Amino acid sequence: MSRRHSLHSVHNEIDDFEDAGLSKTEQKKAMERLQALGERLGALSTARLKKMPISETLFVALEELKRLKAHEAVRRHKQYIGKLMRDENEDAILGVLNPLANPMLNKQMDMLAERLLTQGDPAINDAVRRYPAAERHTLRQHVRAALKEQQTLAEMPPAAPVADGETVAEPELPARRKLLTYLREIAALVD
Repeated sequence: MSRRHSLHSVHNEIDDFEDAGLSKTEQKKAMERLQALGERLGALSTARLKKMPISETLFVALEELKRLKAHEAVRRHKQYIGKLMRDENEDAILGVLNPLANPMLNKQMDMLAERLLTQGDPAINDAVRRYPAAERHTLRQHVRAALKEQQTLAEMPPAAPVADGETVAEPELPARRKLLTYLREIAALVD
């Protein structure tokens, strides 16, 4: 009975994701990623949870998880937390969980992003192997957008000369920033 219930709940959650236009495999990986992030949140102390940018419903569910002892109840509750995680701001949570104060992680993700942009599909395949939470399609989309952004920036005419004492602002690279955010997110789930 538990196997049937388990399969039934997975299929119901996959149906909820169908509106996003993702394949079933991508939908399932996204659910697993959210559930893993929820499990990481469940391991935090109550004081740290209060500082997280999460809804009251998720906070109560995470506190309830600490109280549960039965294996099946814990498994079901983790699935419930994964479902609640869909309504949360994943970037904000990861930003608090993995502060930018980790220069080693930032350096690794910068190097990985550069490798993805220069080597393409072989680097994407390596990243998907190294980080199981990575979704090949999503990663490829981020890489393509960052490459297009780089190309557009290279084709722009040079900026006008700057007067003495003024600094030139770095160009805004939102696609590269999204790629780095995604890489940090999947790296954070490999604990």
